[in-house]
Amino acid sequence: MIDPKNGNIRLNSTLSLNSNSDFQIIKSLKLGETQEIREMGNEWKWIDIKNITIENEYYLFSLGFKNEKLNHISFNVDNKPFELNSNWDSWTEKQELKRYKYFKKWLNRKIGKESEFDWGSISASYDPKGGFSSIEIKYNN
Repeated sequence: MIDPKNGNIRLNSTLSLNSNSDFQIIKSLKLGETQEIREMGNEWKWIDIKNITIENEYYLFSLGFKNEKLNHISFNVDNKPFELNSNWDSWTEKQELKRYKYFKKWLNRKIGKESEFDWGSISASYDPKGGFSSIEIKYNN
């Protein structure tokens, strides 16, 4: 799914996300079950996508475009679909830290222990203030 040589994310046999991905093109594809656009009023725009299925896993992507080109990807992965109308009622720090550990193991399986590349970086992170964990890809473009 993630190519460590170039940072491309293969969504299917014909479509990949990479640092050259264009905001308008990705927006027009209407990927996943739901898609939300956030325009920040500056050079940044985001597309949040729920439940893209890749290799029997479900993904929640937040794609950050700077000046219309993909620059940042934050995502979650699970073996079951994400709730479309989730809320904070079932959130616990213990559960979120468990997800963070899962993401770290998932990354080690898919990429290995390397996190810095010529094309950018990838890492699992936990934000205690925001209360969430994710896998982050940052491109050097």
